[in-house]
Amino acid sequence: MIEGARQLSRQHVTIRVPWHDSGWTGRVCAVPSGNTSCLALSRIATNKRADEDSLRNRLFVDLEAFELPPCVEERAGFLSEHDLFLRKQHPYKHLSPETHGHFGETTLRLESYSASCVPFGWMLRRQVEGDAQWGTVGKADALKLGYDAAREPELPFNTRWIQNKQNQLVMLDTFFGALEPEDSLCVFYAKRTPLAEDNRRVIIGVGRVKSVGHATEYTYDAPGPLRGVLWERSVRHSLRTNGNSDGFLMPYHAFVAAAAADPALDLSGSIAFAPDDHFDAYSYGSEHLSDDAAIASLLSCAVALRTAAEHIDVEVASTLKWIDAEIARLWAARGVYPGLGSALSAFGLEHGGLLAHEIVRAGAEDGKVFDAFTFIDDFVADPKRFPQGEQLGFGASFREKWSGLPSDRRRLLELVGRCNLKPDQALRAYQPSIRSFSPSTSDTDILANPYLMFERDEAEAERIDFATVDRGVFPGDAVREAAPLAAPASMTDAIDKRRVRALMIDLMERAVIEAGHTLLPRSWIVQRALTMPLEPKCAIDEDVIEVNRTWLSEGLAEAETGSNEPAYKLQRYATARQMIGSAISKRVSGKQHALDHEWRKLVDEELGPMPTEAVARGEEERARTEKVASIKQLARFRFSVLVGPAGSGKTTLLKILCNLPQVDERKILLLAPTGKARVRLEEATERIGEGKTLAQFLQGLKRYDGASGRYFWNPAAPREKAYPTVIVDECSMLTEDQLAALLDAIEGVERLVLVGDPRQLPPIGAGRPFVDICRKLAPPEQPPIFPRIADGYAELTVIGRQRGSGRGDVLLARQFSGEPLDAGADEVWDALNAGTLDHVRSVRWAGPSTIEEVLTTELVSGLNLAGTDDEPGFERSVGGSDFEDNIYFWAARKVGGEGGAASHSHDWQVLSPVRAGLAGVEGLNLAVQRRFRDRVRTWAEEKRWAKIPKPSGPQGLLWGDKVINVRNNGRRRTFPKQENAYVANGDIGIIVGGYKKGNMRRRPRDLEVEFNSQPGVAFTYPHWEFTGDDGSSDLELAYVLTVHKTQGSQFGQIFLVVPKHCRPLTRELLYTALTRHRNRLVILHEDEVGVLRRYAEPAASEIARRMTDLFEEPTPVQVMTETGPKFLDQHLLHRTSRNELVRSKAELAIAEKLIAMGVPYVYEQPLLLGGRTRWPDFTIEDDESGTTYYWEHLGLLDDPAYARRWAAKRQAYLADGIRPVEQAASVDRVLIETQESEGSGLDMMEVERLASIILG
Repeated sequence: MIEGARQLSRQHVTIRVPWHDSGWTGRVCAVPSGNTSCLALSRIATNKRADEDSLRNRLFVDLEAFELPPCVEERAGFLSEHDLFLRKQHPYKHLSPETHGHFGETTLRLESYSASCVPFGWMLRRQVEGDAQWGTVGKADALKLGYDAAREPELPFNTRWIQNKQNQLVMLDTFFGALEPEDSLCVFYAKRTPLAEDNRRVIIGVGRVKSVGHATEYTYDAPGPLRGVLWERSVRHSLRTNGNSDGFLMPYHAFVAAAAADPALDLSGSIAFAPDDHFDAYSYGSEHLSDDAAIASLLSCAVALRTAAEHIDVEVASTLKWIDAEIARLWAARGVYPGLGSALSAFGLEHGGLLAHEIVRAGAEDGKVFDAFTFIDDFVADPKRFPQGEQLGFGASFREKWSGLPSDRRRLLELVGRCNLKPDQALRAYQPSIRSFSPSTSDTDILANPYLMFERDEAEAERIDFATVDRGVFPGDAVREAAPLAAPASMTDAIDKRRVRALMIDLMERAVIEAGHTLLPRSWIVQRALTMPLEPKCAIDEDVIEVNRTWLSEGLAEAETGSNEPAYKLQRYATARQMIGSAISKRVSGKQHALDHEWRKLVDEELGPMPTEAVARGEEERARTEKVASIKQLARFRFSVLVGPAGSGKTTLLKILCNLPQVDERKILLLAPTGKARVRLEEATERIGEGKTLAQFLQGLKRYDGASGRYFWNPAAPREKAYPTVIVDECSMLTEDQLAALLDAIEGVERLVLVGDPRQLPPIGAGRPFVDICRKLAPPEQPPIFPRIADGYAELTVIGRQRGSGRGDVLLARQFSGEPLDAGADEVWDALNAGTLDHVRSVRWAGPSTIEEVLTTELVSGLNLAGTDDEPGFERSVGGSDFEDNIYFWAARKVGGEGGAASHSHDWQVLSPVRAGLAGVEGLNLAVQRRFRDRVRTWAEEKRWAKIPKPSGPQGLLWGDKVINVRNNGRRRTFPKQENAYVANGDIGIIVGGYKKGNMRRRPRDLEVEFNSQPGVAFTYPHWEFTGDDGSSDLELAYVLTVHKTQGSQFGQIFLVVPKHCRPLTRELLYTALTRHRNRLVILHEDEVGVLRRYAEPAASEIARRMTDLFEEPTPVQVMTETGPKFLDQHLLHRTSRNELVRSKAELAIAEKLIAMGVPYVYEQPLLLGGRTRWPDFTIEDDESGTTYYWEHLGLLDDPAYARRWAAKRQAYLADGIRPVEQAASVDRVLIETQESEGSGLDMMEVERLASIILG
């Protein structure tokens, strides 16, 4: 160990590996092109070869150096039985010849069964040296290392990484010196896998460190000013592929195979995710892992394995036995105070973390539970026992403070130390003046209930985790016996009411994040508690909950399902329910505004002259009739919702509303959840620059926290009182938190209008408030009425002339709307199959390996390119401009001006429901960039054309690329400089800079982006944001996006990729995807295109999966879906007594009458009519008479388009020899028709009469 390095107490180590499709055994993937999960790592994404499939399954040791895939250096062969030698070149050798040109090619040996670990976090200068601007202390100071920033060389460029050899060795020796062979565990993890769509780290396996290699110094071609070492060090481990492992691998490849064989198999609970409270330990390649974190990691693995064994045939008994034994060992090694360093820092000691390491090294003994506080007491009594204490700042004054601590303060400090908190968390928990818990919490409160540290830390971006506190309160047997927790914090059993409440709160928080639930039935809570990675298990059951009802009420609110099962929700959602419900009820029933205008004249003036053709005139008259009725509602009511699909004219009405003199002469607040939706609202109302995103508006009123992304109400904060009219667009994206925060933030509002389409995807977060509000206010489904108007509710149903209600793409989207469909609308499926559906093209692809070529062909056709190598044509399609025989990307010449590159960023868009895989966002984005930006990549990589930045980040972002911003940010530099510049999550734009101009000396390095939402403004993304090893930046490629990311946006053309057996597919996702385009839709489907119809069924609804009780108690019912059984809220379904889901209340009434009368039927059984497949509502085969009846219910024949479609279908029945029931005597196939009309509901006496005819 080099002088200046420090020996730390023993640590475990995390080791990041890329996903490998056949097991990390030192071979190329079986299908390299199909593995896109590995592209999450920058080195692989940047260097992966397009022809790697030619090397599939080849051993790494059999390949030439130039053939080795980049994953080799990312430890893809950590289970290889062969040694491998790599030739390494310093990455700065050619970038800076004057400082690094003398570095030579250096050989790195990769030993068998080893991983070349790199602790990138220990080589980042900011993390090592700290940052005075942000008040962060670096590792060098915190650990008092012999690192000297002055030794770092001055380079002709900026670098984030340590360059000096001595400094490198100080950090690396300190890191690797903490790993003890045969004692330290090595936990392998992947940043991304095909197993899950979320961004949590996935544990791949756990072994034991067998040995740690030495540092390798670079070789040098000549003397030079700088020396350095390779950062990699070989860590040999105990995992083997022959079954003789000291440790285990998670059987993920068996999971993948099982899921491929059975698409309905849900293995989401079988994935071992890294503990939420130790995310930092699973970052930056390799990092130290404490005993406490290792225990949490092993518990996660154990839960996942047990769950997996319930679903597939996999042997887990021996692995679970190993895990149990290791956890028992780790509890003893962990000691009583795993959070000692943070506790000492909270106590006031500057080097608390280092002191903790030294105390453990000095006092801990193998096999014995170490009590650090007793050790400190001995040191305080006799400082000579631990001389390092004085040297590290634990001087006489601190010793006096320690010995003089009041008993409660001492107990609190011990409690904080028992929990493995981070320094900031420990400070909040221990220091009353800094404590930000809500409600206000005293030392005595925390001692009486340690879980309050979790429960009341809700407002913090890095909240204290329930599991962290739980392991402090419920350590392993060895710790409990050696140093039991003192009263009143101590707990005698695993179902102590304090633990029960905290766990239930944690379960509720997870339910919000993972599924959008704001309420959980009691039985769900019981089931979920048993799957939590806790030791001992917290066996919550109905009796435990019932006996603690009063205690639970502090953090939880009682609720109930529609079937009277007790349920619980977080208190904040009980408050939100009251706030939202009360505001809407009072406003809707309140005094209306006495506004009167010539409403029809206003609508006619906005829309222009009526069409002259009779059919078009009839539809347009219907459209204007509902618009007139709707604008009256918006103008007069104190609260209203405006509902309608894309193209129905919602924004037209908003423009009319805003231009009313009584509205216009006073201030109007325009709000939207996203930046693009804000811009669209401003454009539609012709009020450019007057809108705000919800985050912008609420942050200024102290009801949004950018650090945590949390929306909340804050009655103590000021309210906005200046806007009598408030309009919020794209409200289907609003969570209950956002809506409640908004209602809390505004005052003096005379007119609140929520606008949106409730058929779209529900929000990412709590509830589905816009859906619930619409259901609350909408007129009854029966009898049908037109216009669909009620108090506070206005719905537009007629699509405008530009799109037309009869357009094929519109009819297809409506199949997924969840609304009752007309009997003739099923014609869309046959037309889609036949390729005759107007404005829609469907193309099938045969397996993941073909999607790139199929998409490329469709892009060439759809974008009018000359061919697959027409890069200039492609670049024009995303905003490039011709200049001097080249394509350039410029921002608009003035702020808010036209003609910038970003103005074309919404001309077309590729969508996919998934991120991973060849058909996912990650793989397709790189495929598109590789195919159509190769020329620019060559320019970016070569020296002599140094006018544009080098490829940036893991995706190699290039000048002219279409990109999306993925985090809200109000601090970016802009040109021209903008006050309060803000770029929102989801904003799409084009990289327009940097571009080297005449007065620039060097190649530009920072990226500059013009966003479609802010033309003429270039936002700067500094180069250092793209150089982190994890490759996390705020910019991502946007040629291909998930459907969620495009909600609130419209594009000229959409290319929708639909993989086979796709778990994320739901009715609302497809509806949202199918309504993103204006002109043309291309569906690229892997399965038969007709399979999409299954997702139009009620069982495929994502909205119905959410359990929330904003206005009505949910009733969960289990139904089978394409991806297995799911619980849906019965209130959003029409379910027969046969447990069958139908599409409307009228169909439900007919079905129940048939069931009651004993008439057997099949719902929506396919029927071939005139060579086309149609779906009658009910098919009844009377075996005794040999007659088949086809029952069609007609819901709204007053709609001309509806009537025309039914007339065509009815004619198809007649042409096929099927006769109306009035002529049933002479035929064996009979058509039965029931109908409703405006104001007239279903005649159940007529239904009974018709059913009686069938019965004879």
